[in-house]
Amino acid sequence: MNFSGRRIAASLSIVCLGVSLGAAQQRPLKTDQLRIADFSNVNMGAILETIATDYAVTIGFETDPNKPQSSIELHLRNVDFIQFLDGVVKAEPRYQWREHDGFIEVVPVNQGVSLLDTPISSFQVKDVSRELALNRLFGLPQVQAQTLSMGLKVRTPLPSDKTRDEKLSFNLSGVSLRQALNLIARESGTQFWIARKLANGTYEIKLSCFQ
Repeated sequence: MNFSGRRIAASLSIVCLGVSLGAAQQRPLKTDQLRIADFSNVNMGAILETIATDYAVTIGFETDPNKPQSSIELHLRNVDFIQFLDGVVKAEPRYQWREHDGFIEVVPVNQGVSLLDTPISSFQVKDVSRELALNRLFGLPQVQAQTLSMGLKVRTPLPSDKTRDEKLSFNLSGVSLRQALNLIARESGTQFWIARKLANGTYEIKLSCFQ
């Protein structure tokens, strides 16, 4: 796979007015840096979050509803970014990765209709925390309607004192729910999000595996 992502400068107090997906294509990522990966029985999401942090690239991870938790072993030497990602999906072949507009998306190989592909006609927030941005995003009428039709109950992160002073602003149109999540993760500096459908029908969204 070709990776044409771009490096993003992140700040916990960033203001991003009129965000567009083109903003993801401004500065090249240093994806050629070599790393050693030595993980035994480690949560796959935690490994992906480590990659996102190490290479300063936003990664979104939608888990397989038939196996929302995957622990894998990964033993790689002197690998670059693409080889690192290839190693992860080789260790857990139910997943594939793809690059889209400078973001990395890790999704199930046999993915059906996804809530995250819901089109967003308009999403506007000003000077909010990442948690409030997520709550408002998933509270949009079109997202609520799709959630109801799929029999899901969305659970987003609770507000945190650590993000009380964040001032994130978005003015988006013509994007998917997945693309909006990518932008919120990028602009909040978390670089990573995970979405998983649990057995009880809850659709859980997190901006870190460690929340």
